[in-house]
Amino acid sequence: MKTPLAFAYITDLHLPPWPREAWPDRYAHAIAWWDQECAHPHDGLSLLLDQIAVAGVDFVFFGGDSLDVYDTTTANRLAELCQQRKLDCYFSFGNHDFESLEIRYVTHDDVPEVRRENTGKLLEHWSMPHRYYHFDRAGVRFIVLDTPYQVVEGGWAGSVDQQQVQWLVHQLEFDGPILLFYHIPFRTDENQDRLLLVWNGVRAWMAEDAQSQKVLTAINACPNLLGTFAGHSHVRSEDKIGDKWQFVTAAGHYNAWRHVRIGNQAAPKSLCAAGWPTVEEEA
Repeated sequence: MKTPLAFAYITDLHLPPWPREAWPDRYAHAIAWWDQECAHPHDGLSLLLDQIAVAGVDFVFFGGDSLDVYDTTTANRLAELCQQRKLDCYFSFGNHDFESLEIRYVTHDDVPEVRRENTGKLLEHWSMPHRYYHFDRAGVRFIVLDTPYQVVEGGWAGSVDQQQVQWLVHQLEFDGPILLFYHIPFRTDENQDRLLLVWNGVRAWMAEDAQSQKVLTAINACPNLLGTFAGHSHVRSEDKIGDKWQFVTAAGHYNAWRHVRIGNQAAPKSLCAAGWPTVEEEA
C-alpha cells in the first residue's frame, strides 16, 4: 500500500437513553446506576469524537455495545454526532444494543423477537446492510460478524450461527489484506485469567462449540488475515490466536479507542507533543 489506511476502533460506549429527562420512572434508578458505573458516557462522547476527528482517520468502526439499551434517540444521536464531524462510520452489534429496558435492567432474558425487531431498527439508524457484512477500503477487506449471546454452562457466551460461518469462510477467500471484527473475544490461555478477574469469575468470551471452532480454524487458515478485533471485556488485551493476533480494545465509555494504521511504512511514534524533550545546558 503506497498510502496508509487508518481507522479508529471504538467499542463498549454503553450510552444510556438520551436525554436523562426521558428516562421512565420504573427504570430510572437502574439506568442511573449503570450510567454512573460507565462514567457517564454521554458527557465524554463529544470530546472522544473530537479527538478522533483531529487524528484524521479514514473511518471509524464501532465494535458493539454502543448503546447500553436500545433507544431510538440515542442511536440517531450517535450517528448525527459523527456526521457533524464528517466521520465516515461503520457499526456492529454487541450484546446490549438491541435490548429493551425490561430485558436490560430486569429480566436479562434472551428474547429473539425483541432482538430481531430492534436489530432491524438499528440497521436503519446506522445504515448497516445486514447484521453481518463486509466492506472494502483501499484494497483491504473488513469483515464484520454478529456474535449474539447464548446460554451455556457457566453463564453466557458469544455465538455464531452456521450460515454466518459459511459466509465467513467464503469472505476469507478474498485475495488481499483482511481484517475481522467481532464483539465478543475468543478465550486464549493468556487472556482467560484476566477476563475472569474483570467479570468476577463470569465467562466473557465466545462459546467453545463446533461453530466457534470452525471460525478459529478459518482464521488460522487464512494467509491474508492481518488480525482480528474485539471488545466486550472492557479491558485492553493483545493475544495470539494461532499465528494471528486478536486485539481487544478497552471500553469507549472510559474514552478509550484504538488507532489502527495499515500500510507498508514503519509505524509512527506514539507521541502527542511536537518535537523532542530538551534540557538546557548548565551555565
